[in-house]
Amino acid sequence: MNSPYSHLSEPTANLMDLPIAQRVRSVFVERFIYHEHITDLISHCEHMMYKPRGVRPKGLLVSGPSGAGKTALADALIRRCVMKEASRERPANRPVLYFCMSNAREAKEIFTRLLVALGFPHISSLTGSARRLMALKLAEEADLRLLIVDEIQDVLLTTPRQQELALLAVKDIMNSLKVPVLALGTENARCALEADLHLKSRFQPRELPTWRCDDYLRHFLEAYESTLPLKKRSNLGSLLMRKLIIKETNGQLSEIVDRLQRAAALAIEGGHEQITRELFERARFELPSSDLAEVAA
Repeated sequence: MNSPYSHLSEPTANLMDLPIAQRVRSVFVERFIYHEHITDLISHCEHMMYKPRGVRPKGLLVSGPSGAGKTALADALIRRCVMKEASRERPANRPVLYFCMSNAREAKEIFTRLLVALGFPHISSLTGSARRLMALKLAEEADLRLLIVDEIQDVLLTTPRQQELALLAVKDIMNSLKVPVLALGTENARCALEADLHLKSRFQPRELPTWRCDDYLRHFLEAYESTLPLKKRSNLGSLLMRKLIIKETNGQLSEIVDRLQRAAALAIEGGHEQITRELFERARFELPSSDLAEVAA
């Protein structure tokens, strides 16, 4: 017997008997859709992570406008590399670590953020040089394979000397641990590495563009639709819906996702059970009426 929800993934179809409020809440659960814009970047990072460690580890510089999916890329890599808790025989394994460069103006702050990412609790008791040694020691014990440095363009907001010191700290981590770096930033990210041309030469630049009305968008929308607990097919990948989505969101991934979630919630609450053009437009300003906090409790 064919399922009435053949347009949905199996985990999503299993949600269809939930009460309306719980289905609405499930719409807003964070989900990651693997799509062509990002899968080859993930493959590139995993290649850097697991190839034999070299004398001059390489990096990947991924730039794009706000909302293009850079944070989603970082989250996907962290989720794919499951951390192993510490035991009597070995320390905790943390193959991927993440920190942000915003307001990081010197090496001491870089190593402080690395210690925070490693979960070290007694940072304030360490001097600058001691923080460096402890961060490198713990990262090595954790078998760090990839360091993700977000908002790399923010080094441009500091003095030339501070830029130099911050980038030297990043290079120090790469050299000392023989670990690659994934640097994320806006369109100005390439300029951020100009203060250290030696470091810049190690990074391959890539871009995460805004979405266009093409087959890449169609594939993404069809995959995303299968995760929304709606009883009817919305045909988000149709040409008319793609044109509307690009027009309304300017092709920004974060805005596309936010709008689809709100439109899906409105469709459940209103009994439409599919995302229509009208609901997508309404979702620009209108929020669902379900009390998400009450459902969570």
